[in-house]
Amino acid sequence: MANKKISQLVGIGTGSTVSGTFLLPVGAGSSTGPYTTNKITTSELASYIFTGDSGGGGFPATNLSGQKDVYFNNPNWQDTTSAADGTNYAYVMVKAANGLLTTGSGIARPVGGDNLGNHTATTTLNMQDENIGNVGAEISFEDGGNIGSTVGGITIDHGTKLSLTAPEVELTATTEIDINGSVNARSANFEGTITGNSLEVRGASYHNVTDINASASAGSINVDWTNGNIQHQDINADTTFTFTAGTPNPGQTLTMSVKNTQASFNNFRTVLFKSGSSTDKVLWSQQNDSLPHAQGTAVSSAGAGKCPGVSGSRTNVYTFIVMDEKIFASVVTGYGNV
Repeated sequence: MANKKISQLVGIGTGSTVSGTFLLPVGAGSSTGPYTTNKITTSELASYIFTGDSGGGGFPATNLSGQKDVYFNNPNWQDTTSAADGTNYAYVMVKAANGLLTTGSGIARPVGGDNLGNHTATTTLNMQDENIGNVGAEISFEDGGNIGSTVGGITIDHGTKLSLTAPEVELTATTEIDINGSVNARSANFEGTITGNSLEVRGASYHNVTDINASASAGSINVDWTNGNIQHQDINADTTFTFTAGTPNPGQTLTMSVKNTQASFNNFRTVLFKSGSSTDKVLWSQQNDSLPHAQGTAVSSAGAGKCPGVSGSRTNVYTFIVMDEKIFASVVTGYGNV
């Protein structure tokens, strides 16, 4: 068959594809010749360009360039997870969906954001003094989690609210803790200890007035010192107040107002105070013996006095302080009811 010019060859139709059945002529020989014409398939040519051959080393291409994307049709590569350590797979990635070759980690300029939630860190994340912004509603720490700084202070700033919810919150400082603003301590049983050389309060300090037992007006009424330092009770008959055993602590004070709701001044009512089952723990001054309606223990060698009662339509203010396992009492009588 005579050789044809290229222009005389039949072209590839629109429904045809280049495959291994297509043959291409190549010149083969040493660098100086002579050359012989050999046939090669398109698949063999592509393989030679990328991998060379065992005999002469082949081409293979030192670089690829052009205007088109490069794809690898290799299912094994698509299923391989590249190690991000610069050694294994060296950050060369193949898109699993279609085999598109990409280079680099893709983190520098992620398209649509980088889902860091799928990343597992193997070392400490170094932000190089850069900030982390737009954090979600929650940051979770494993046991022993810590936010620390070895150089400067740590500032937590929020425009609405900072909430600490834990079985125990501990503030430990070697110098001082500054609180700028009002402090509300809300608890069913708020207890605490303040230690130091002194405690200075600038501004008003006050206690809420606690009604001892609003439903009671006579008989025996229990008084719990832990309910407050200022307490009040209305009475209309003779009454014994019993301090709940164990509630007064040394150095604690209690101020109690007792109001006689009877309309007539002469309808006085007696009041007695005792601590638990003891009747000798509450001590009165002998000077109280001359006050109206004084009753109770007579003056003894120990100097115990009597407790004044309350005239009708009057209020007495009793003050107690605990020292040396005794409760020392004093009273101001005869305030008019309002």
